[in-house]
Amino acid sequence: MSEEIYAINNLDGYVSQMREAAAKNISENSHEDNLDDYISINQMVGLVKSNCLGYDDNNYPLLNEDANQKIFDEITIWIHNIGLAKLAAQDLVECAWDDELNEMVFWQKETPKNDKSKPKRKRKRKDSQ
Repeated sequence: MSEEIYAINNLDGYVSQMREAAAKNISENSHEDNLDDYISINQMVGLVKSNCLGYDDNNYPLLNEDANQKIFDEITIWIHNIGLAKLAAQDLVECAWDDELNEMVFWQKETPKNDKSKPKRKRKRKDSQ
């Protein structure tokens, strides 16, 4: 049984649908964001070109299921990472470069101890112990 190979004859349409699907994979609210702020159509076309199996006689990129999945995964990671970078730029999360992992790492920002927006713990009543 041979593996199916697909020619992408509408590359802009393909990448637009792929980007929307990848964004929805991360968040159901993806339609509220301008996805061009995360990854542009041109950047996605570049991902397709770098991951395609080759080109047919009409110069359409050729993909199999594995290449399609790899493109989807890379787009999802790209959107996720840009989202994290946006949160860091808004000072909502902390980030730093991890030399051992050779990648950027993110973590939740600690709430200052004198932050009054932090919920207060209720004290147990002595008679309820």
